[in-house]
Amino acid sequence: MKNDELHARAAQGDAVANLQLAKRLLRGRGETRNYEQAVQYLDAAARAGSADALYQLAKCYLKGIGCLKDPVGGVSCLEQAAALGHATAALKLGACFENGTGAPASSELAAYWYRKAAALGAAEAAREALTRLSRA
Repeated sequence: MKNDELHARAAQGDAVANLQLAKRLLRGRGETRNYEQAVQYLDAAARAGSADALYQLAKCYLKGIGCLKDPVGGVSCLEQAAALGHATAALKLGACFENGTGAPASSELAAYWYRKAAALGAAEAAREALTRLSRA
């Protein structure tokens, strides 16, 4: 999709266009790298219901990329993305609970989210995480 068309669709609230623009801005491909603007596009796509945008936004919050570091906000975005069926978000959420990032450490909640990730399609990674968790 051409940049002008992508920007026009994003301005109209198109979640896919907002997500594509955000990814281009994060990577510096097709757009000049701009993390702050990428977060704005991710937020717009997330508000429009994009699970992948919620996951990408969570990563920004967890690392402080293009925004203030906000682990609690990151966990909230991961929960929303996982609720929409995003397997990698559920896996990352398990790691947050395992490590106490943005939420109190809880092996029970970590295991819950790892099992949820497996059910959503990230079976191998979830199995590895559950094995690691059981050894802790």
